[in-house]
Amino acid sequence: MGSVARSTWSAPVDEISEALTRAEALYYEAEFTKSIELLLHVDQLLRPQPDHLQEKITVKLQLALAYVGLNDTNEAKAHFRDLYALNSDYSVDPQRFSPKVVAVAEQAKAEQNEIRCRTVSNDAERQLGIGNPDAVMRLIASAQAKCSGLVPIAANTAELFFKQGLEAYRKAQMADALQKFRSALQLHPKHELALQYIELTESKLQLDTDRTLLAWRKEFDAGEFALAAKDYRQLISVSTADTVNQLRAEYRNALSGLIESWNRACASNDVVTLEKVRARVSEMLPEPSIGEDILDKMTCTQAGCIQMSAQLALLRLKTRVDPDFPAFVRAQIKVSPVTIRVKTRISETGDVMASEPQGGNAILYNSVRAAVDRWKFSPAIVQGEARCVDTEIPIVISVKETR
Repeated sequence: MGSVARSTWSAPVDEISEALTRAEALYYEAEFTKSIELLLHVDQLLRPQPDHLQEKITVKLQLALAYVGLNDTNEAKAHFRDLYALNSDYSVDPQRFSPKVVAVAEQAKAEQNEIRCRTVSNDAERQLGIGNPDAVMRLIASAQAKCSGLVPIAANTAELFFKQGLEAYRKAQMADALQKFRSALQLHPKHELALQYIELTESKLQLDTDRTLLAWRKEFDAGEFALAAKDYRQLISVSTADTVNQLRAEYRNALSGLIESWNRACASNDVVTLEKVRARVSEMLPEPSIGEDILDKMTCTQAGCIQMSAQLALLRLKTRVDPDFPAFVRAQIKVSPVTIRVKTRISETGDVMASEPQGGNAILYNSVRAAVDRWKFSPAIVQGEARCVDTEIPIVISVKETR
């Protein structure tokens, strides 16, 4: 690089700042060759370090200045080009530097911009060739202001976006079509067909939105929350923020209405109702974020049920009903016994309030739950007070017998 030989000097990374200061001092002492020797080695040290952009820019600037001092314009421009590759918006202050330095810097900037535009243009042509207009648009957005040669590519990309928009429009994929038409218009503001199809697509989207909103209202009021959730997710992808906020407000109002039922069930230790309210909330909300603050209030601090082992709980069993399996279920039970573990809550009066089978074969759950819900226990008395009991009861099922 140039006619200046490199010495064997090297500097630790933590001394780079000191080396740059020394190189600048050599420059002002007109010791251009020594300054260059020092800067070239600092440049080598900085190359593998991505976090030192400002130091790299300073090195390139001082190298360019030193080569201008040696009257080596070509080398000066080469380092200015490197500088503009690092920061294309860098400006050489004419109040600080001589007209000669400014002129060399401006030539280098123009050359570097031409190189960059050529690279962007080649990349854009390649992406356009493989039918990837989104990648082309990103490339154009990054360089269009400085690269006039991208105008024809922008027009061709706009046409590709328009064709993709037409295809989506014919398939009734209106949201996608609208995005494509808008991209086409962004790249080619005078694309009349894109503008016309934007208006058509927006009208169709509004009709679809109104129709979906009516369907959502009907489903929500009827308690068909799964269908309402599906329509809700469709609406939030195409509706305005005001419409989405109205939908969320409706969900929040309905959720708030369940708080009273929750509080009453909690006060009376009504576990069955608590579970029903919890299940209804889970079914109703299409996304938990709609009412997180309200859900936080749905906590129930009770005296609490006592935990009891299955062996102790079964000692209090008064009435037991065995599961009755339909013939098609019996046919699917394996030869070896199957164990179903049933999480059970027993009320203060000894009735089963809730049962939840787990493990084993899920086809057995309905029959097992129906049987356990009919069991009757003696009340559990703790310090003279009847308490509810939480336990987990294993039920072993075989082909021949249920016990």
